[in-house]
Amino acid sequence: MANVSDIIEIMERWAPSGLAEDWDNTGLLCGSPDDEVKSVVIALDVTMETIELALKNGASMIVSHHPPLFRPLSSLSGNDLSTKVIRMAVQENIALFASHTNLDQAPDGVSQALAEKLGLSDIHPLVRGNGDLFKFVTFCPPEYTDNIRSAAGEAGTGVIGKYTHCSFTSRGTGTYIPSADAEPFQGTHDRLERADEDRIEMVVPAVFVSEVIKQVKSVHPYEEMAYDIIPLHAKEPSFGYGAAGNLSAPMTLPDFIDHVCSSLGIDAVSYSSGSNNKIGRVAVMGGSGADYIPSAVRDGADAYVSGEIGHHDYMEYHNSIAIVDATHRATELPVLEKIKTHLESSAVLAEISFIIDSGTAVYQTYKVN
Repeated sequence: MANVSDIIEIMERWAPSGLAEDWDNTGLLCGSPDDEVKSVVIALDVTMETIELALKNGASMIVSHHPPLFRPLSSLSGNDLSTKVIRMAVQENIALFASHTNLDQAPDGVSQALAEKLGLSDIHPLVRGNGDLFKFVTFCPPEYTDNIRSAAGEAGTGVIGKYTHCSFTSRGTGTYIPSADAEPFQGTHDRLERADEDRIEMVVPAVFVSEVIKQVKSVHPYEEMAYDIIPLHAKEPSFGYGAAGNLSAPMTLPDFIDHVCSSLGIDAVSYSSGSNNKIGRVAVMGGSGADYIPSAVRDGADAYVSGEIGHHDYMEYHNSIAIVDATHRATELPVLEKIKTHLESSAVLAEISFIIDSGTAVYQTYKVN
């Protein structure tokens, strides 16, 4: 039977917690990593109704996008939503795990899901995120090169675009003198040794560096593994906020508004007209995206779809780009299916059932006929 830690591991490989902003509160917020899991509820927010849905379906874990707990609680006696949710989760032994700004930035994350829901193609991140890049370098006997490259690749190194396990290997001679209490892979104590070695180089995002070192050490034959972690003047291109892409065919603004509503299953949106008669290139940001309107303009988008757009945002940019506020909730809901797909794709979780809780909208928008 799978447990909570198995689900955490899969989510961390996809959306490492190291990507999260400093103010965020992600990861396992309630429960034990060792608890067994038979069923999981996937939700945007954790409400009392979400807890009840978990109980109804025998789910002992909830994976949410928004953390149910942002600030430390001084007690569990309050009646605010966060306190009630945590109290009930503890009482019912339900683990709560959140993947928030790290899932916003992760490849195939929140905004990618929104872009795909709108039928965009040639999708790329709108703004580079927290994905600092390093080069991982290590040295080993040639007969161990394939095993080390494989271990490093499985831990997250060597990803370049659509390719994984990318590396460069060069052959050279290593020298060393084993001390009297050393246990060398080859060589004699207190004598200079020369050995044929491969130098393996692979790029690695900062969030995977620790795991890469750990996994490579586990298969490396040397008593003391030599390695370098070299900072690069680049960001991991697959990590970032928002997304931009192209519609299959340009649309008029009224047709595009109808397309957004039908794609997201909502009745109406707020919008401004922009400067183009046709919408072909679209930028999106799941959730609250007013701060990224300038990035959408710089990307050359004809329209920008997000949530929580303010009056002054429309005023500032209405002559530059069509802005569509499709609400925070509706622009993030598509990621729930992404989470379900990622978890279901793991053979380790084959016995687990996953239930999506799309929730009940606390606020509604209505189209005036």
